[in-house]
Amino acid sequence: MKTRAFLLYSFLMFLTGCNTNDVSKTEIVQKHRDIIVDVSESIVDIKTEIILGSSYLYIIDDILVVADMSHKADRCIHLFNKNSFEYIASTGIIGRGPGEITNLGKIGIDEKSEILWVADFGKKVMHKFPLDSILANNNFKPTTCLEMHDELILFHFGFLNDSIVLGRAMHPLSHSTFDMTNTKLNVNTNEIERFGYENPECSGKTKIASFSLSVENSFYVNCYDECDLITICDLDGNLKHNVYGPGWNDKDQDRKSYFFGSDIFNGKIVAAYIGDLAFVFKGNFTRGAAPSTLIVSEKDGRYLKTINTGYEFERFCIDEENKRIIAYFIDREEPLGYFNIPVE
Repeated sequence: MKTRAFLLYSFLMFLTGCNTNDVSKTEIVQKHRDIIVDVSESIVDIKTEIILGSSYLYIIDDILVVADMSHKADRCIHLFNKNSFEYIASTGIIGRGPGEITNLGKIGIDEKSEILWVADFGKKVMHKFPLDSILANNNFKPTTCLEMHDELILFHFGFLNDSIVLGRAMHPLSHSTFDMTNTKLNVNTNEIERFGYENPECSGKTKIASFSLSVENSFYVNCYDECDLITICDLDGNLKHNVYGPGWNDKDQDRKSYFFGSDIFNGKIVAAYIGDLAFVFKGNFTRGAAPSTLIVSEKDGRYLKTINTGYEFERFCIDEENKRIIAYFIDREEPLGYFNIPVE
């Protein structure tokens, strides 16, 4: 009898131990991120005659796509050779006519079909820009677009395949408020739906997050602006890991910004990180904070290193082939620059 009781107790303890391990693998706390790699002395300027304002950066094939959100010129999308940074062409004509852009949003890259899907928040559409059409016709204007949905407005997104888009969408709550949610869109039928895991401790503005997708490595990631949180999910939307940083539940969390964009390189998550007050005050001048560091983690949530650039930047992308990070800096004479990804 004692033997049976002991075996039952051992079995229950085994089950409890398994559950504890599963939880610990899912819920990860990073109390310290103190492995610092400084690249401030190795940033290389990318010189261009085109005057650029605040820009989003993307890579498609051998091309660096610079999407200028400031509309400084009559075209807002500029293409460069990603290897030499030689200027190739500009597209995305600013205007209110057919195929023109009024308020440039994010760009979704369909790498397999070599198509840029360009969000226009003014017209509430996503324009279809085939890469070969842009390169063949300097005055190309798209004739195909998708109407944006009023309930779920795609903000950050990537292509799972040539017909399905996964991303982060804005969900308007009133004329002045919104939250965000994971979303799936079929570009053939224009059907959109909520999709995948949402951390139950995030609500309202703390749900604002950037989104990155890696089909090759079978996961996507959300990096949150208003709380120190990364969620990693499989391509079916199931949670793999919640990663909580040192600022999670900080008493001053409501006044701080945390993540500010992300990308995936060789199965690793690279996320721009602020971890400080959301606004910078200099005399009578106030602006939003910008990151100067990048947090690098494994796809299982394990922290690897922090890359210190020494300069504030707004956006970045990763050139996997050349193993370098390209960024738009706000406090350098040449706003575009790159540095090699530090070796492990």
